[in-house]
Amino acid sequence: MANANLAFSKETLQHLAELSELTKQPAQALAEKLLKEAIELEIEDFLVSKISDERDVEGAEMIKSEDVDWDTLLSS
Repeated sequence: MANANLAFSKETLQHLAELSELTKQPAQALAEKLLKEAIELEIEDFLVSKISDERDVEGAEMIKSEDVDWDTLLSS
């Protein structure tokens, strides 16, 4: 595992300490877990946004959600 030194605000460190105490998990392990989850979510959000931007083309037909037969569409 590679080492990295990160600086957090006093407030963030207090929240981490509280959560560590509540969950009975070491602060370092908890911080690593939370940071990993946050990075994964940010990557997912970025990729979804990129796909959305690619599909948002000028002149494309817009269909209202209530006009879609969701039962038929989702049963395929």
